[in-house]
Amino acid sequence: MTTSITTLLQALRIVPLSQAEKKAQHKSGAHKKVLTDRLCEALPEISLDAVAHHDDYSDCWVVIYDRVYDVTTFLQDHPGGADVIMDYAGRDATLAFHGTGHSRDAIEQMRDYLIGELPQNERIFRTANSQVLKSGIPE
Repeated sequence: MTTSITTLLQALRIVPLSQAEKKAQHKSGAHKKVLTDRLCEALPEISLDAVAHHDDYSDCWVVIYDRVYDVTTFLQDHPGGADVIMDYAGRDATLAFHGTGHSRDAIEQMRDYLIGELPQNERIFRTANSQVLKSGIPE
């Protein structure tokens, strides 16, 4: 029972995963169902101030198109190297991501790392009035 509760709290990101647990969960694909289900629901709002606290190799979040991604477990697997992502750790990486011309597969893979989105008052790309970059924005 305790394990189930811990798993639920970790899936909801209330209790953080250890690095080993993050890697094991990502490799097993167990997180995909939670993330797929989460995409159907409203994503939790995470402010830019909160993102800014996650700016190192052991805890790396980035914002791309107003969505927040925990890319900690992806750093070592990034084809361009971890340092490319670390240049934007804890902040918005949209322009760098868009300017690099990522493949459709790379854009779809982002779902694996999605943890939330910016509050309405901090968004640039996903607003009711925005027509900016409608194509190529990850869903």
